[in-house]
Amino acid sequence: MLVSMAARERQRLDPGWDDAGDWWGLGAFLLLLALLAVAELIIPARQVAREDARRLPTNFGFGLINGGLAAMLPLSAVIAAEWARGEGIGLFNLVAVPAPITTTATVLLRSLLAYLLHRLFHASPWLWRIHRVHHCDTALDLSTGFRSHPLELMLIAAGASAAAILLGLSPEALLAYELAAIALVLATHANWRLPERLDRPLRWLLVTPAMHHVHHSAHQPETDSNYGEVFSVWDRLLGTYSRPERRATIRLGLGERYDPEAAKLAAQLLLPLRDPSAGPLKSR
Repeated sequence: MLVSMAARERQRLDPGWDDAGDWWGLGAFLLLLALLAVAELIIPARQVAREDARRLPTNFGFGLINGGLAAMLPLSAVIAAEWARGEGIGLFNLVAVPAPITTTATVLLRSLLAYLLHRLFHASPWLWRIHRVHHCDTALDLSTGFRSHPLELMLIAAGASAAAILLGLSPEALLAYELAAIALVLATHANWRLPERLDRPLRWLLVTPAMHHVHHSAHQPETDSNYGEVFSVWDRLLGTYSRPERRATIRLGLGERYDPEAAKLAAQLLLPLRDPSAGPLKSR
């Protein structure tokens, strides 16, 4: 899935990258999944209800669909950045800038773009129709990290690719960021908790599970907060940070009128076509 796409991009950047590298990448991804699954069992953030298992086919179904699309469509910020470098277009490809500055700027700008796009998906009624599929999940665990509508991933990839070309971002730094983002997105959606003495200092810089779980609250002011993907600093600087003080007691999802269809893959794929003010779905 995402790993195969990342491996393909890594091979484009380094022709010497061979199949052994692909296997190492897949092994690292599977090890991460295993570690997070164990963490969910040993230190869960909240108790898992038996009915929560009904969500799993839908969540992993989205993962399979999105993985298939990622493998077929050559839409990627890393590929776009590599193309821009070859064509000599984009800000950092036109201005002589030391490599460390380009690398740092790429990571910061890409993370800021992720924050802004996420916030836009909440602010725009039309984009919210797509993004609410992710928020409809009535529980949070490792599978939630795979639950995104294909349209959302394609729009984000298009936006990130455009930014990579216009700014002339470093493809190597972008690849490193994307790999880190995949790992952190899975970790912050998983049903586990860090000890507060670790979580509190970490979330001054990085998004932590406790911080992101607040974003999945059914209480709209909390849903519309903590938009960061990797770094928490953008939420703090731009006034959208919400402290995770009651992470174990918050209601997850979007409310009771969304719950009956949350575990139905076909209904969730068609959810963007439904007017949120019509039928049983609440308006936003």
